[in-house]
Amino acid sequence: MERTLAVTIDGIYYPVMRPLYQILTNLCLFFCLATVAVAAQAEEKKVLIHFEDYPPYEYLENGEVKGVNVELMREAFRRMDVTPTFEPMPWKRAVYELKNGGILALASGFKTPDREVFAFFPSEPLAMENVVVVAPAVSGVEVNSLEDLRGLTVGVVREYAYGHVFDTMNDLNKVEAASNPQLLKMLLSHRMDVVIMNKAVARAAAQKIHALPHIRFVYAVNSEPLYLLFSRAREFEAVEMARDFGKALKEMRKDGTYADIESRY
Repeated sequence: MERTLAVTIDGIYYPVMRPLYQILTNLCLFFCLATVAVAAQAEEKKVLIHFEDYPPYEYLENGEVKGVNVELMREAFRRMDVTPTFEPMPWKRAVYELKNGGILALASGFKTPDREVFAFFPSEPLAMENVVVVAPAVSGVEVNSLEDLRGLTVGVVREYAYGHVFDTMNDLNKVEAASNPQLLKMLLSHRMDVVIMNKAVARAAAQKIHALPHIRFVYAVNSEPLYLLFSRAREFEAVEMARDFGKALKEMRKDGTYADIESRY
């Protein structure tokens, strides 16, 4: 004979056959798990993006993160139902953390073979960067090709990429700085003959210290796309996010949103 169990509902004792008891138990468990799953899906997705102060692309002003790339990222992630937050970090440290999975995303940089070893790149770039040679306005230095840099002291930022040709000119006398503002100050104090910089960044940095009349752009090196980098060490998160971010940027270019944001800068 089948042994019965019992449940109490509103103080009333009801005998229940074991198979029915098991069914009720399983149903309760199912609905509990379903509720947890729905709650997890409803939880807001977030991503923390690290960046170096790089106006007009990404920068901090009066405690607020601004820049054309920041606006582009916010809109792209909005379309992905992801909320981005931003945190500044020196470039050299940020690259190290990206390599080791200490951070998930880093804005913004060139796509190079060396970086593809430790980073995923979306199918679409954030922006185009114009790299130039900058000299003091009072300097008589003339540069008509990268070969003219030989014999000069050339300032660069640590861990930056400036394009394959320049990056592989290992016999140049390159002097490193920790950041673009420091690089510009070293140029203006005549600690180097020229520096390599993004043209828009150089202009913004010079304007900030009222030094724009004291520099001149002497040679256009190249034009390269800037990307949001995702850590390969965080592959489970990074692959999907890089893919979806590229799709969102492509949609923004197609519907005119990208051009609208870019035009404000």
